[in-house]
Amino acid sequence: MTKYYVHKPIYSLLLVLAFLTSCNGQVKPKMQLANNKTFGGKARITQPKGTNGDACIGCSIEDMDGNLWFGSNGEGIYKYDGKLFTHFGLEQGLNSDIIYSILQDKTGTIWIGTKKGLNRFDGTKFINIPLVLSNNFPSFLSKSNNNISPSENAVWSMMQDKNGTIWFGADDGVYCYNEKEFTRFLDNQTVINKDKLTLKGIFSILEAKNGAIWFAECADEGVSSFDGKLLSTIIPYKEIRRTDRILEDKQNNLWFATAFKGIGKYDGKTYTQNIFKDLNLNGSYNILEDAMGNIWFDTRKGLGVYDGKKLNILLEKEGTVVKDFIPILLDKAGNLWFSSKGMMLYKYDGKKFTNYSE
Repeated sequence: MTKYYVHKPIYSLLLVLAFLTSCNGQVKPKMQLANNKTFGGKARITQPKGTNGDACIGCSIEDMDGNLWFGSNGEGIYKYDGKLFTHFGLEQGLNSDIIYSILQDKTGTIWIGTKKGLNRFDGTKFINIPLVLSNNFPSFLSKSNNNISPSENAVWSMMQDKNGTIWFGADDGVYCYNEKEFTRFLDNQTVINKDKLTLKGIFSILEAKNGAIWFAECADEGVSSFDGKLLSTIIPYKEIRRTDRILEDKQNNLWFATAFKGIGKYDGKTYTQNIFKDLNLNGSYNILEDAMGNIWFDTRKGLGVYDGKKLNILLEKEGTVVKDFIPILLDKAGNLWFSSKGMMLYKYDGKKFTNYSE
């Protein structure tokens, strides 16, 4: 593993990533930092003030029209149309400014999961959607011992599968929506739940290319998979602990960003804990793959980039790139977007970082 420190001046900022190559093997140009001070007004994200100064962006999507949506842990949502950022918060109907997940479904509807539940965007404002089951299904909430109400049932993760069903990972379990009604996944009597999983507090839901649905649970159930009939534990909790994100790469390997067990990898048969053999790389919130197949992830030590052969860690050393960079989005144009504390937002176009914050 190779470590690089970033120094000023800014034009030598990212020599660390010069190892990234194009498809024909040529070395990419060195990355530079562009402050782009031509931005004006609402073209930059406003920095948080007061007690919320450490707020940052944790989730993002690109919608069908090319708009980018950024959800934060205390400052609501920003929508970026390529020129201006539009802010959405409690005044626009969100039930919380703490955003955990964002999804656009196949009909174009934007869904937002927050600390207090589910929201749907109608084009101008957000409408709260309580996770209440239809009358044809028993209410799990009424049977549980907790005091979570449908309107305060945090929605940590969302995913729409190939058949159009939307899956919601909430505090009290996994819900499904078929464009007509909500059902609780484990109320389906055809599901064989041999390990008696509860699927509470699912931080990440992924539909793999083979159709299997994967769940990463934050409490004590580890990572599980549903093959259409059987729901079973694949990685026990003691081996993986809290897992914030699951990624399937171009070779169909599954990668896991974990809080305490490093970056994990599953090749379809074997799970490898702490694949890079460095426990200092704990503390990952997100992991993504760029258009060239490089794996990006955040750690407590710095930003990690893996090209399939070599791992490089980008560390802070007086430079503008900060230690707590989190990769949050690969857009359709191939740009990578990163966030850090203080609502900092950067775009990397393969050559330079551009700052989109005040």
